[in-house]
Formats: sequence, C-alpha cells, structure tokens
Amino acid sequence: MHNIFVKTIFFLAIVSFSFNALGQRKNVIMGDQYLENKQYTSAITCYTKALSNFEGEMTERNEIIFHLAECFRIINNSKKAEYNYQLLIRNKYADKKPLIYRNYGSVLITQGKYSDALISFNQYLAKVPGDPLALIGKASCELGLHDTPDLSNWTIKNVREINSSYDDFSAVFGDDKFKTVIFSSNRKGATGKDLDNWTNGYFSDLFIASKSKGESFNVPVLADQSGLVDTKANEGTAILDNGFTKIYFTRCEKMNKGTEYCQILQADKKGNGWAEPIVIFKDTLGNVGHPAITTDGLTMIFSSNRPGGVGGKDLWKTTRLSLKKSFGPAVNLGNLINTIGDELFPSLFADSVLYFASNGRIGLGGLDIYHMTLGKNGLSEVEHLPQPINSSADDFAISFEGNKLRGFFSSRRSEGKGGDDIYYFEKTEYKVSIIGSVRDEVTKQPITQMPVSATSSKGDTIHVITDNSGSFGMANEQLKAETNYKLIFTKENYFTKKKDVAIAKIKRDTVYQVNVDLQPIPDKPIVLPDIYYELNKWDLQPQYQDSLMLLVNILRDNPTIVIELASHTDSRASTDYNDTLSLKRAETVVTFLTEKGVNLERLIAKGYGERIPRVLNTMIIRDGFRFESGTILTEAFILSIPDTKKREAAYQLNRRTEFSVIRKSHK
Repeated sequence: MHNIFVKTIFFLAIVSFSFNALGQRKNVIMGDQYLENKQYTSAITCYTKALSNFEGEMTERNEIIFHLAECFRIINNSKKAEYNYQLLIRNKYADKKPLIYRNYGSVLITQGKYSDALISFNQYLAKVPGDPLALIGKASCELGLHDTPDLSNWTIKNVREINSSYDDFSAVFGDDKFKTVIFSSNRKGATGKDLDNWTNGYFSDLFIASKSKGESFNVPVLADQSGLVDTKANEGTAILDNGFTKIYFTRCEKMNKGTEYCQILQADKKGNGWAEPIVIFKDTLGNVGHPAITTDGLTMIFSSNRPGGVGGKDLWKTTRLSLKKSFGPAVNLGNLINTIGDELFPSLFADSVLYFASNGRIGLGGLDIYHMTLGKNGLSEVEHLPQPINSSADDFAISFEGNKLRGFFSSRRSEGKGGDDIYYFEKTEYKVSIIGSVRDEVTKQPITQMPVSATSSKGDTIHVITDNSGSFGMANEQLKAETNYKLIFTKENYFTKKKDVAIAKIKRDTVYQVNVDLQPIPDKPIVLPDIYYELNKWDLQPQYQDSLMLLVNILRDNPTIVIELASHTDSRASTDYNDTLSLKRAETVVTFLTEKGVNLERLIAKGYGERIPRVLNTMIIRDGFRFESGTILTEAFILSIPDTKKREAAYQLNRRTEFSVIRKSHK
C-alpha cells in the first residue's frame, strides 16, 4: 500500500512537471513571437508567466530574463528594465552576453544615474572596445555628471490640465491666436479601442484643447469628430501650415506581424472640422512619419527607417511642385544630422533652424533635442539644447508659437503625470545691440562710409556702413539669440582687423561698445617688436616668440597679403658673413610663421646684413639706455658712443627683423 502511494505521488509530480514545462515552453515561444513582431507588452506577459514557476536550465532562464529586460527598455519602463539587467549581472550572464552592460548603462542614464551608468559602459567597453554607441553613452555620462543647468532665463511648466497618465506628446498650436493646442495621445477616449501591444495604451489620436479666459486649457476632446482624421489606426505628430488651414500628420495602421504601416497624410480645414485626408508620402519599404513642412508647403522633412539611411530611423527631405501634389523621391539628410541611432520628430523654426530628437548623440539620456541652422551655405554644426529643455529622460517634439522662443515640447521626465507629457517652455530674450566707431590709428580721424560686417557662429552675416562720424550700429532685431559674432573691419590700404563679440550667454539687456583703430599699411618696413638676436646667432629665442603672434594675427586677419621679412645684423664681421647670417634670421621667422599655419607663398625672406642701419622713429630705451627719435644707428654713430654697454645696446637695436607688405594678394 505504501509503495502504491509513493508511486502515485511520483507519477503526479512527473505529470505536473510535464504540464508546467509544456506551459513554460509555450509562453517562451509566444513571447519570442510577440518580441519579433514588436508587440512588447504581450511579450512581457508571456515571459513573466514563463518565469513564474520556472523549471529548467539557468542559461535558458537568463535568456528569458534578458528578453524581458529588453522589452521593458524598449517601452521605456527603465526601472523594471534596470531590475532585470541587475539579475543578469548578478547571475554573471552579462559576462557571456556583454550587450547587457551597454543596455543596462542606457537605462541607468534615463534615470539620471550617471555614475553607475559610467561603470556599466566601462565594463562593456573592456569587453567590446570601440563600440560607438557605448562611447556615446560614456560621453553622455560625463556630460550629465558635469553639466550645470542654467535656469535663469527659462520657464518650464508641465501642462497638467491636458496631460494624462497615458502618453501625451507632439503638441502644436492650432490657430493663429495661439489659443488652441493640438496634440497626440493614446489615452482613454481615443477612437481606436484596442490596446497597442507596444505602448500598452490605446491607439493614439489627435486631441484638441482650448484656452479658457485665463491661461489654462479646457479638457481636451478629439480633434476630429467625423472619423476622417481620427480613426481606429494610430494618428499622431501633427503640424499645421502658417494659415492653420492644412494639417499634416502621421497615420499607422494596426500592426499584426510587425509589418510597417506608417504614412504621412494631409487634410484641409472644412468648417469646424477637416476634409477627407489624402496620402502625400508613403514607402512600402519602411515607416515614414513626423512631418515638418516649410512655410510654402513644398518641402517636407520627415523621419523614416527606409533603406539607405545611416542608422535606425533617419531624417529625410522631399519636395513637391504644388500643394495639390504628392511629394517626390526623398533624399537622406546625411551623416551630419543622422547617426547610428534614431533621429525623430523634426520641426522647423522660421524655415531656417531645424530641431529634431536623437538618441545617437552625446546627450543627457534617452532622446534629446538638438538644432542646427539651414543656411544658404549648407548646414551648420548640430547643437545640443541645454537643460532644462533636455533631461535624463526622453525629450522630443519641440514646437514654437510662431517665430517666438516659446512653445511646447514632450518629455518622459519623472515629475510628469505618467508616460510622455507635454511641457510649455519660454525663453526670456534679452535685448542686445552693438555700437562702435572706426578711426585711423595714425591720424585718429574717423573712417567714414566704411563697410563693417558681423558673421555669426551659425554662418549668418550682417552688413552695415560707418556714418560721417565713423560710427556704426547693429540693432537687436538684426542679431540672433544664442549666437556669438565676429566683427570684421576692412578698408583698402588698411590692415583688416577682427573683433569677437560673445553674446550667446548674456543674462541681461546689453549694449556692446566696439571702438577700433585701423592701422594703415605703411610704405616703409615695420620693425617687429622685441625680436632681437644674440651676437652671431640666428635662432629665435623663446622669450621673443610671443611678439611674433602679433604678426600671425595680422596675417590671419588679412589672408591675401604677401609680406617680405627682412633681417639685419650689426656692422661687426664681414659683409658676406652678415648677409648669410641675416638671411638665416629671416628664414627662422618664416619657419615660425608657417608652423602657425601661414601659407609659405605669402612669405619672402630677405637678408640685408649690415647695409641698412636702423632709423629710430620714436624714442627707445634699451637696457636702460635712452636713444632719441630720429637717431640713425650707423657704424660711425655707434662707435662714437663712449659707454661700451650703451654701444652694445645700439648694436642690438640694429640686429632686428622687419616686415613690409609687398603685395595685397598672393594669387
């Protein structure tokens, strides 16, 4: 009887184990399928069930935990992703799969845990040296640890009355009075009733909210009640034209097997609603979305994972001939903008500045917002927006109230209501102007009707002309915010002069005074100050090298002139010896200048030996001895000096190097 009982228990245990193992295997297989099809929330459910009473090899268990961590990371649940990566590191599974260290670092960054993330990236790089994403992650940690937010002229506010516990993002103004806002949300009340297996929210729609009598917004409602714009599909990331009569937006159909279904549509205003939308851009080979449209409506920048890009999702540009046409073939914006990561949510400010979000650049964590100028001469360098716009969490989808530095952006930062939230921002613009005058350095007379230009660090140039008093001015309306300028003063027969004006980080209304004396290009040679040589030597002594930087700056500011560098000796030694010695001295100066980047074609070295005694144009004191203006340092004069030390000082004044402008162009 006892044996029968034991055998029964053993049999039931075997059956239970078999059923548990079968269920576990089924959940893993289903989870893998959901993961492949980007249905991450369903994959999480299956993997969690598989791990609840796991029976099997530790390696298999760790692989399930890894997939679970990856799902949480992709849907931006950083805390749960962190927990699961920690399990894998404690289980030493990260030593077998180093990618865990890199991805663990990325979720730590999004929580602002820069020190811990830095350790994790270093652990990964020790196993996979040179990985570009890890190097970017490491540099981002350094930025996060040392970046100090400047809040003095920023206002940031969570627009709590329109946000929900779901994802609310991509807000834009909906009318020319800037009293309504249109945004995307996957909250309850969306037209699509199904839950999105990626976000665990409902299929997103466009919502609209209007301001009440105060500054607060009323409760949001669907932006379209007709079902033409807001449908059972995902609608989002809208933008309106300048007249607020056309809306451009992204629509993504329901994904059953990970197939790409996103395209860009356009709809015209019709009464209080919208007309039937038309597709203006789609691609059968990839998703397209996040439109940014120029004011004429003929050029569009968008994000896509279509083939031919640099990384995951890239920014592309396409054009069309009229507002009634579809857009033509797209061109990738290239690796100056696009990275091995994702570039998303482009927007345009005054058609001249492109804003976008990226996770493939050095930033504070997750998606950060960047901008660059779209000038006539091409694209400027990409710049990272400072805190408090960017944070350790995802920050993206910035938009503006017309041409003012205020508007909305989206962020997943921890102080929000849940998921992605919409934030209002405003930057205080300080008034800046530049005034100044230009004079002749010798006569001190004003230089009138002279062009003065100011080139910004973003590539734009302002041109003004001095008036009859030699004065000039550049008003606040001409100068761009967050930009430094280089003033350039150029006039025929004068050395060009440049002045830097740093206005990028001003904290108050400021008037910059820039007064300049321009040096006429003389007919006679100019003695380089404090360039002297020891007796019978031609090497440039270290204490005199700084004096040559004056000439380096003149040559940099005047990139076309050709100069002669003439060196001289005193009258001791033979004429042939002094000719050779002086030439070597001139060549030494030429070598120094070329090492500083001056083109050799602009420099002519000459040695004049003892032939040309120095004529003093001003009184000079050398080694404590006074030499009057007008003195000619001939051999006879020097020998007439009774004091041997003063005589030696006079000889040294003759051992000099001078420069003369011999041509205004080396071409």
